[in-house]
Amino acid sequence: MKGKLFTEGRFLLVNYFLVPLLGIIICLLEAFGRIRFVRFDRFPIWEEKMIIVANHPSLLEPLLLPLMGFPWMNFPWVFSPLWTQVRFSFRWFKDLRKEFVLQRKLVPANVPDKQNFYDPPYMGLFQGINVPVDRNGSAGGRIGTVLALKKILEDGGRVLIFPEGGRTLKAVQRPGGINNSEKLGGLKDGAAWLALKTGARIVPVWVQGTDKVLPNGKFPFPRLNHRITIKIGEPFRMEGITRQEATAEIARVLLSLAGEK
Repeated sequence: MKGKLFTEGRFLLVNYFLVPLLGIIICLLEAFGRIRFVRFDRFPIWEEKMIIVANHPSLLEPLLLPLMGFPWMNFPWVFSPLWTQVRFSFRWFKDLRKEFVLQRKLVPANVPDKQNFYDPPYMGLFQGINVPVDRNGSAGGRIGTVLALKKILEDGGRVLIFPEGGRTLKAVQRPGGINNSEKLGGLKDGAAWLALKTGARIVPVWVQGTDKVLPNGKFPFPRLNHRITIKIGEPFRMEGITRQEATAEIARVLLSLAGEK
């Protein structure tokens, strides 16, 4: 009982305090031209069962990209059309109650590295939302992570995946890296497998400039004289193809999105 209350309290703290605070900061950075969203109209604000895939140039993306749905994902009941159809009936209140719990599906689960970004005490607030992966652990542990993400999608939730399996600067050093004017490391096939197995739509996202705002390997102080650009691609589904073909398609879509102006 205590564990359930703690988990519930942690979610409420993150959803109603921490995320809105960070979301307001991002809105201010956008207003002052430090963050630019390209084709935000493509982002399906209310869609459940969704996989967001993105490149991973720095440590900022796991913080920035889950906030793309703010404030709708955190306060869906505020934006509900039910308020324009007020009825003092049991069914109306029952429908409104569903809106209050919808944010549990709209807030995307991230997949942080277990040792560095999940187990440390300072990451405790996010342990009830994210699904860790132990990159140095056994194959069975990584399979468990993928199955947990599959369960989230089957329940109508969202997940955020960086299919390079780490930051781009490391991913491009592995065999299979793709290099052109924009760098993308060789992709792992977990996101493709999840999309094929669950039928979830994929929302591709390309991020530019985060590695200049928060350079890799340097003191983690944001350089706000640089601008971040977040490009959102057209959502799509994949079916009737192999996991390898689906992975190649994700890479193709991301690189195509990188070239959009």
